[in-house]
Amino acid sequence: MKRKLLRLKRPSAHANRVGFVNSITSGALVCGLMSILFSATGNFYWGALLILGAMILDGIDGTMARMLKASTAFGAEFDTFVDITAFGIAPAMLIYFYLFHDFTGGGVHTVGALLAIAIVLSGAIRLARFKVVDEDHGMSGYTGMPITVNALCLAGIVLLIEAWKKGFGAEWPLPAWLTLQDGGWLSWAMYANCVICLLLQVSPFKYPKPTNTPIGQFIGVLAFLGLFIGPKTAVVCCCYLVPVTLFFVYVAPFWFALKRRWQARKAL
Repeated sequence: MKRKLLRLKRPSAHANRVGFVNSITSGALVCGLMSILFSATGNFYWGALLILGAMILDGIDGTMARMLKASTAFGAEFDTFVDITAFGIAPAMLIYFYLFHDFTGGGVHTVGALLAIAIVLSGAIRLARFKVVDEDHGMSGYTGMPITVNALCLAGIVLLIEAWKKGFGAEWPLPAWLTLQDGGWLSWAMYANCVICLLLQVSPFKYPKPTNTPIGQFIGVLAFLGLFIGPKTAVVCCCYLVPVTLFFVYVAPFWFALKRRWQARKAL
């Protein structure tokens, strides 16, 4: 008898599209993991930059899934695990090592560890609640601040400082109080910002969809891509991204509430 040869079934076009989208999602996960490793070694420039790189890939995979009609239940679940790693754990480790860790003495800083744990827990609760509360996947707004906004807020501030050191530090060195590592008033402002952001993630405040206009999306894409050209370009892009993000964090829920109230009155 002739042995029947095992024939491998050729993947369908849809399976190839799904695999392509999931590979982009995997890239975001790798960026998040590498960010943790760079932060743990004191390379905060790349630690922060890779979080923002993961954010770019996270946006691309969703867009490609819709364009290629490759959205799957597996992809949605996979994306959630990537989000908690790249936008929850990675920013928590970046903030811990940047603000609290003593690389010469070692040991675990108690307050820093508690803040890092709170950032991760807040992000995990935010993602879990997103699946339950925001059933339209944020198309009509978000309940609580999105985890990606928290990551952009924290990583963007660190990247702005570290990119300045690399790009302009030789000519215009930053004073110690601007490095956020001297325990001065700006450091306390950063601590307060971290706490407020993690509370806003689990708050009942409604946030609008961050990029809902073509112009805003175009400028945002250019700013994100400019981060990877070099430190000097990263400074310029961060000078746009950080203020816009802080404005969104602290002003957007009030503006969104007023807008919804005005639309309700108009509908009467």
